[in-house]
Amino acid sequence: MKNFYIKPKIEFGENSLNFLKNNVNGKVFIVTDKSMVTLKLVDKITELLPKNSLVKIFDEVTPNPTTDVVEKGLKELVLFNPDVVIALGGGSPIDACKGMLYFGRKLKITLNNKLFIAIPTTSGTGSEVTSYSVITEGNKKIALANEEMLPDIAILNPEFMKTLPKKIIADTGMDVFTHALEAYVSKVANPFTDAMALESLKLLNKNLVKHYNNAQDLEPRKNVQFASCLAGVAFNNSSLGINHSIAHTIGAKFHLSHGRANAILLPYIIKINENANERYEVLAKELNLEGKKSFVKYIENLKVTLGIEKSLSELNIDFQEFQNLIPEMLSEIKADICTEFNPNILTDEEYIKLLLKIYFGNL
Repeated sequence: MKNFYIKPKIEFGENSLNFLKNNVNGKVFIVTDKSMVTLKLVDKITELLPKNSLVKIFDEVTPNPTTDVVEKGLKELVLFNPDVVIALGGGSPIDACKGMLYFGRKLKITLNNKLFIAIPTTSGTGSEVTSYSVITEGNKKIALANEEMLPDIAILNPEFMKTLPKKIIADTGMDVFTHALEAYVSKVANPFTDAMALESLKLLNKNLVKHYNNAQDLEPRKNVQFASCLAGVAFNNSSLGINHSIAHTIGAKFHLSHGRANAILLPYIIKINENANERYEVLAKELNLEGKKSFVKYIENLKVTLGIEKSLSELNIDFQEFQNLIPEMLSEIKADICTEFNPNILTDEEYIKLLLKIYFGNL
């Protein structure tokens, strides 16, 4: 049986936070990070809650949230026993919050009937509309998937993206690009996911560089946010591929942001996914490009514009360390939940050659 799953109700636009005024009651547990508190972005949430609301803020989420952070947050969540759970921030706070709910239910802790609201402050992961969460344990990233992690409400407010640094806009924007692209070429892509992935790519094509050059410009900012959400819905229903599998392991081992890891990998993955050539040709045509080769060149040029490296060696990652970790990385890539849906199935030898190309920049 095939299905297309849509759950979160999406509130969007400049006034979308007003949803909180009349729809949130009782005890509210907010999962976020310290920067959201320092920048007073949490205040934008709390000031809209009813005056009689009892609020607890868990702000200890770190980039690439760990199992320790999730465990600590879960303990506080259970003790507080809120009526509403709000995840505020980039992918890390939202993923951490999902992890708390996931492991809480897995441990049979009573977490039912809690309204779960996700409010992204970057346009990248699409986590506000997906059933996925990525949690770090040691030097490994664990990708979780469970429909119970889908938020009930997603609030897309473009005001949060006005002051993002260029590097974050670049990294998160290319994460969106990778989501849409892998959703489109997935083994289980379907007309529903195709429509959303394609629209996401079109929006990015017209708006990502504009957003990167001027985050104050509202229209590009809104459109990149829409692209992120559309790509999230798409890959939540079609999964991803080895671009993400490899990015998960490389990001965890070399402390590289997820979006940047995805961006570095993209041209290499497209070249090796020969079973998806026809789909890449369609995408190239939709972006007014001549074919797959020009599509790869387009991505390479986009990376240059966004200040993203061509290879891992450009990040000064030690080759000996990288080489020594290849067996471990290979094992993790093959075990990753995204690998199953990649257009091409790679042998160990092909994976090793691919990893070396990515390190040295040999396209």
